[in-house]
Amino acid sequence: MSGPQFFHLQSFSRKANPAGQSVEQVLAEAARVPRFSTHVPAPRPPRVVAGLHPARIKERHDAMVAAGRISVTLADGSTRERGIRKDRHTLLTCVASHPLLSSQVEADAEARRKYETWVEYNLAHFRRMFGDKLMGVVEHLDEEHPHLHAFVLPADDPTCSARDLNPAWAAKTEVEAAAREAGHDAKAAVNLGNKAYKARARELQDEYHREVGIAAALTRLGPKRERLSRAEWRARKAAAEQDALLLREMENRVSALAIHEEELSATEEEITARLAEQLEHAALLDAETAAKRQRASTESDALLEAARRDREAAVARLATAEAEATRLENRAQKKAEEDTAVADAYLLDAKRKARQVRLDAERKMEEVRSQADSYRRDGVREAFELARKLMIGVLTGEVVPAPTGEGWTIHDERLKRRVGELDVASSLDRILQIVSRCWELIKRYLKPAAAEAALNDLVEDQPPAGRDPQHQSEKGIEP
Repeated sequence: MSGPQFFHLQSFSRKANPAGQSVEQVLAEAARVPRFSTHVPAPRPPRVVAGLHPARIKERHDAMVAAGRISVTLADGSTRERGIRKDRHTLLTCVASHPLLSSQVEADAEARRKYETWVEYNLAHFRRMFGDKLMGVVEHLDEEHPHLHAFVLPADDPTCSARDLNPAWAAKTEVEAAAREAGHDAKAAVNLGNKAYKARARELQDEYHREVGIAAALTRLGPKRERLSRAEWRARKAAAEQDALLLREMENRVSALAIHEEELSATEEEITARLAEQLEHAALLDAETAAKRQRASTESDALLEAARRDREAAVARLATAEAEATRLENRAQKKAEEDTAVADAYLLDAKRKARQVRLDAERKMEEVRSQADSYRRDGVREAFELARKLMIGVLTGEVVPAPTGEGWTIHDERLKRRVGELDVASSLDRILQIVSRCWELIKRYLKPAAAEAALNDLVEDQPPAGRDPQHQSEKGIEP
């Protein structure tokens, strides 16, 4: 089972908000302190997935606040340091919920495996977002849906501002300050800040879906939010599960390639042979992935299923029409002789219409099947060609590691634009690292002339990047 994701950031102060939530209440509820857990029918102690228990986080929080100081400017222009106010937000929380039921996770081994995979991706996402400010992550399985609570403290900030740890709130603050500097009044600045907050919040949800939802076979939104039909929603869930399966298989195979990289020997012949083998394996991996995606193209299956239902509906309408024709025929027999011709004509017309409906349904199903096959072939060719051009670009210097150390710099603007449109840079990152590393190892043991000759052999008969008129379709790339 897959479904929509849920991810929410919220900060709290020691003073309770209108809903009665405070730092103490939030951490105590997470720890399942009885008087703060009355909303749970059968509370159970949480499982600490990472970091500290909520009780220890409370101790760390209180020590941080006690040591915190804020500089304030008095009316006479002097400054004073004061302690942290109780209404200052000093704790940031992140809640992530899984669409499976807690009872399924505890009773079904496959559901548990999917859920644990989701937990691992969440931990990686939290660590990327908050680094060492992430104090702990706990799991609750005693409510309807299993969920995680992550707790973040501004430990290195003497002002103890947890709101600034929320990227959406940081965007709001930055835009409001810029608007005031630009001469906007307070109301206009706040409106601009609120728009920036909403835009950044949507980006955070998109980032969470890319880093957690896709890998864990979760959809970005639910069916009601997008007003999808039941068939479309089932197709969307099946596609999410297939994407997650392919992503995990890609990660496992790329990890295996990385392990085998250390086994390369020191001789030129063996290094070259191993490089060719790994390149071929990577190409086969892409081909297998594309083939599986083609076979498991649930979207086209859904279209074919819809066409099948249309045909069944047409058959049902034919049966209804024939029944009506029979009724009219019996009625015509009871009428006078002059009405017989009219009844026969009506019967023939009804059968003709029914046959036409059936033919239209069959033609529609054939068109849908042809269109689905065309989409699958185009997708396979484009994915394979894009991976090939990126690997060739690594060898020729057209694709190089980014100066920041993360990602790749693509000099070919057309290739760079297409990689961005398909959003495959992160999926191919590890393969490109392996190709780059292997080529560097080869060049260490080859003289410059020999290295250039080896490169020419590898990319022989390959057209320059961005100038391939014979193999460019209207979409930009075609093998």
